[in-house]
Amino acid sequence: MASPFNYRKDLYKGTAEYYDRFRPAYPAVLFDDLRARVPLHGDARVLDLACGPGPIALALAPHVGEVWAVDQEAEFIDFARQKSARLGVANIDWVVGTAEEVELEGAFDLVAIGNAFHRLDRDAVARRLAPHVTPGGCVALLWARGPNRGDRPWQRALEEALERWMNIVQSRDRVPPGWEEAMDRDPSKDVLQRVGFTYEGEFQFAVPARWSIESLTGFVYSTSFLSREALGNQVDSFAADLRTRLLNIRPDGVFEQDATFVYELARR
Repeated sequence: MASPFNYRKDLYKGTAEYYDRFRPAYPAVLFDDLRARVPLHGDARVLDLACGPGPIALALAPHVGEVWAVDQEAEFIDFARQKSARLGVANIDWVVGTAEEVELEGAFDLVAIGNAFHRLDRDAVARRLAPHVTPGGCVALLWARGPNRGDRPWQRALEEALERWMNIVQSRDRVPPGWEEAMDRDPSKDVLQRVGFTYEGEFQFAVPARWSIESLTGFVYSTSFLSREALGNQVDSFAADLRTRLLNIRPDGVFEQDATFVYELARR
């Protein structure tokens, strides 16, 4: 069975602006593929759990009737609510709450969880969701691999910097040890199948991405483990060290990769 880890409730304090600005957006091709597989229509209802600043909710809102977007960190919800108002998006209900406890009303044609299922009590959430997904409706787990995951010299330099600074500021406890091994032992596919969903597969999309010193630093500030909050008074030292390491690899300050975006799909 999938046992929950004890993640802090304020892991992303102070990250909303950086998350919104520097996390690469899920590509249109991913959403096109998802909408081709899921029965979404003008009256469809979508639930976006652990929504962060709302990239999934905002992308799907133009194609459906209603979106519920839920996150336990009020700062994310406030940021997303203001952004959606600026964009004139009126069919999203922004809700502060946890995936395990938020009160759900009615049925949803799609439940989306972006880069967060591993932080939830997966069994409890899956059990709660099952009766709230329409027959033929789906659960989609979306995520993207970070720019530090790769074999290019600049990616290795970035990963080395992250490892070094997590030790310096003692932020490793912000990510519970062993969570990746736990996911390998009990993958999300099995969690969803245990409550009656039919697993339909994992779908990957690679798109070219170009980073700068500024955007890579901003990406790091969007993370739970080396946010500006986690770095504290070491923010400037970290930024200077990262800049030096990256420019030693690429003096032109241009860092390219094929960014990978993924979603898993399970149908009721």
